[in-house]
Amino acid sequence: MELYPKIIDNKAEHPLAIYSERYLNADFEAMAARCGLQIDRDAGILRVPFLGDTVEVSFPTFSVRHPELDGSERILILRYLLEGRFVPGSGKYMAYREFNWGGVYEKQFDGRCIKRFAYSYGNKPELLKEIMSRMPARPIEKSDLGFDVTLFDGFIMRFLLWLGDEEFPPSAQILFSDNFAVAFSAEDMAVAGDIVLNRMKAISTRLSSAK
Repeated sequence: MELYPKIIDNKAEHPLAIYSERYLNADFEAMAARCGLQIDRDAGILRVPFLGDTVEVSFPTFSVRHPELDGSERILILRYLLEGRFVPGSGKYMAYREFNWGGVYEKQFDGRCIKRFAYSYGNKPELLKEIMSRMPARPIEKSDLGFDVTLFDGFIMRFLLWLGDEEFPPSAQILFSDNFAVAFSAEDMAVAGDIVLNRMKAISTRLSSAK
């Protein structure tokens, strides 16, 4: 039985080549302006802030100068460039179900991301603190342990954890800054949750191997 149910995600599962073909025909200047990105016109480079790094993306042929990015991360960056736009958030954070189509996939997102987060770290607060210090993530005074993770500049995912004890299991919530509504689909947001949790797992593995 699959522990974390998978959201049916036709967009993210299309081959990278399909999005790369669309990217070839995009308007370089308009794309950069729409997403609020710095560009190097002479070199044909877009600079995309992503999870604490600045990823250089070439144009018109899509490639990234960051060998550590996996396929899901490359697709999410590419989809943001093709379909997203930067709008500042209002300071409000919303649950996944509050976004368009989020209610349809709420149960899957809960299993795929929220429960995964809760049960991975609900009894390991020190490990979570160490991992989040390396993401990087900003601690916030929400829940027992809370952290803001910036996906792209201005787009913030809020990870909230309530620790488990002898009577109650751990619980969690993942919120999104309200500007996600104008830049990402529900499928993209689920993929973003996976990406952050996968990075957290990779850091945990490195910490364990270093001991």
